[in-house]
Amino acid sequence: MILLSIADMGFLYFYKREYQKAADLAAMAGARSLHLSCATARTTGIANANQNLGGRNHNTPVLECGHWDGRRDVAFDPDADTEDLNAVRATISGIPPRFLPFIKSHTLTARAIAIANQPLAQLRIRSTLATVNPGQGTLLNAVVGGLLGGSLNLSAGAWDGLVHTDLNLLNYLDALALNLGLDVGDYDSVLDTEVSLGTLLGVAATALQQGGGSGGTANIDASLLGLQNLLGANLPGMSPLIRLGDLLNIQTGTPESGLDTNLNLFQLIQGSVQLANKNCVACANLPINIPGVVGANVRVRVIESPQLSAIGNPERARLDPLGEDRIYVRTAQVRTLISVDLPNLTGLITPLLNDTVVGSVANVVNDLLSLNLLGVLGWLLPIPTERDVIDILVLPTPRLDVNIDAGGGRAYVSDYSCANEPDKSLTVPTYTAAAELRVGNMGTTAADAATKVFASSAPPTVDPVPVLDIGTRRVRQICLLGLCSTTWLRADGGWDSDKSKSKRNAFVGGGIGLKADLPIASTNTTQVYTQPPAGGLPKVGEDPAYKSVTSSNIVNSLRNTLLGLQLQFYQPSGGGIGGSGLGNVVFLVGSVVNTLVSTLTTAINAVLGPLLDPLVNLLLEQLGVDLNKVEVGANLSCSGGGATLVD
Repeated sequence: MILLSIADMGFLYFYKREYQKAADLAAMAGARSLHLSCATARTTGIANANQNLGGRNHNTPVLECGHWDGRRDVAFDPDADTEDLNAVRATISGIPPRFLPFIKSHTLTARAIAIANQPLAQLRIRSTLATVNPGQGTLLNAVVGGLLGGSLNLSAGAWDGLVHTDLNLLNYLDALALNLGLDVGDYDSVLDTEVSLGTLLGVAATALQQGGGSGGTANIDASLLGLQNLLGANLPGMSPLIRLGDLLNIQTGTPESGLDTNLNLFQLIQGSVQLANKNCVACANLPINIPGVVGANVRVRVIESPQLSAIGNPERARLDPLGEDRIYVRTAQVRTLISVDLPNLTGLITPLLNDTVVGSVANVVNDLLSLNLLGVLGWLLPIPTERDVIDILVLPTPRLDVNIDAGGGRAYVSDYSCANEPDKSLTVPTYTAAAELRVGNMGTTAADAATKVFASSAPPTVDPVPVLDIGTRRVRQICLLGLCSTTWLRADGGWDSDKSKSKRNAFVGGGIGLKADLPIASTNTTQVYTQPPAGGLPKVGEDPAYKSVTSSNIVNSLRNTLLGLQLQFYQPSGGGIGGSGLGNVVFLVGSVVNTLVSTLTTAINAVLGPLLDPLVNLLLEQLGVDLNKVEVGANLSCSGGGATLVD
């Protein structure tokens, strides 16, 4: 009896295996023809099952069309649009023959799900940092450490290793799923789960140690050392929770095979650190030295995090290129604030304000207020005479704020072609850096300016920096035969021969202020990636084809904008306006006034101009926001009428 039972078990095992094999093949056959119609897919799948089962006992195969959501379930809807159908489920059942008639019959059922191989596109946007030298390594430590709320001491070699090391995205997501206690393969949940930056980078190190990286042994070893040092620094910025899905956009329904691609480790660190900084309350205070400038305070905050990579079906993306199914990448939008003390600027300007220039300005103001310079008073009578006289101060508060909001670029898929594979193309509109420059006073102190500028992502309020304060002092003179005795009114009402002790009424005669709040025009173009030429547009999973949009005019425009700042005269007002002393603008004309404006602008720009070099060429580059160039990589895999078994 035992032997007979074993024989029946063998029948069951044989038919179960045959049913499953037939279901797998039927689902694959149906999925390959799903692009024609669901009816065609069902007919094709059933015919395939009947052919493979031959005369074996089985019921009529059941083929259903549905939508695979990237997990373990298929939603079946007989009224679904053809565009929403991407999967076929085959169900085969039957009752195998029995060895003995009195043995109970068993119904066996086998199911399989296959998805039609959809076209798959990937975009990546990357930093233009190709190698890291010691100087760049020091700056990276300052920038990344500052964004994390502390300091770092990674070697330039460690940073360079990170730049040249890639992680396998599929291995990384699987390792992260295990770490978070999620199902391996449930990538939507992995991307949507909030996790600390420290965990993200720790799992990256684990994936590298388990062979999930590429780039050469030396680079991988350097990267592991860099990750260990980064994690060992125990900085506060490692704690905020972030979502990996904010950095990597994977379209719902993307097959697992589409995730078998690379992710640059340096960009993962750069992007996740920026994302963590965006969620922090405090901005990074960076210890960056600017040559020739005393007291520079540099702060940075990420106001829009980057999206480094996007994968999805370009057919769905082109229906609404910036909609829910978009394939879209961007670099971070970074807000930078430099608060600068400029005591040396006073020394540059004061010698330029000679008696001729000051006297000419004073004459203009005198026409408005009936004031006089002390030097032109010609009192001869021995009677005490009191008058308000003009008193001009240069840069009464020699501090200004320079704010730049900059985003390196963005790109998205708008169209594709797989009609004549292997000829194929991917159309990618690409936008270069858009920036806004603001110069002026944004707070009473550097700390106050930082509080106000980084309070939100809204544009900060900019007040003009007083360059010339045309104020007055009360003077009393007694003159006899050209000999004068001069005293000055103090705040307490007394008189003193020491002018420095006298009461000064700021901005009574108006003033000259400096302010800029200017957009720097962005540029855009449409890149078309094609194949041929051979290898011009690799498949997803291969090294991408990169194209760059060079926009040197952006940097030149930024620099020229600062060098072209205009000074403005402000109208006189007794006691000043709103406490700032700079009210409505009065556009004064005349050769002397124009000479003064030109002279002051030249002197100020001699100090402000050098600020742009470290800011644009160094700081933003380390943040992955290169105003000169945007580099976008593209991959495209066409369907080719294939199918993939997913369950």
